[in-house]
Amino acid sequence: MRTLKIFLASSSELKEDREQFEILINRRNKNLIKKGIFLELIIWEDFIDALSKTRLQEEYNKSILDCDLFIMLFFTKVGKYTKEEFETAFGGFKETNKPLIYTYFKDAPINTGATNEKDLKS
Repeated sequence: MRTLKIFLASSSELKEDREQFEILINRRNKNLIKKGIFLELIIWEDFIDALSKTRLQEEYNKSILDCDLFIMLFFTKVGKYTKEEFETAFGGFKETNKPLIYTYFKDAPINTGATNEKDLKS
């Protein structure tokens, strides 16, 4: 069985999108397992109970560098941790050609009353 690790990164505002992505991966796995391939999805919620000697973000960053694919979802903002995750993935890619990086921007109406200018500029 060949396992492909996918790290899915996004800000907390895209929780529902991450959940839908997880459902999609699980559905794809039903067919891929028959071909000897398993997609292992890694999301930050998987680490909520993890302990770290430094900070939990370091555990995310280590996991990113161990992945084959890094998928970044954007909408109205990029938080400092999401930015750090992208920079970690990009640094790993420049050094080892891994993980492959894919970025996706959500195209949906934005409630301007619920956002602030700093988030939109991030």
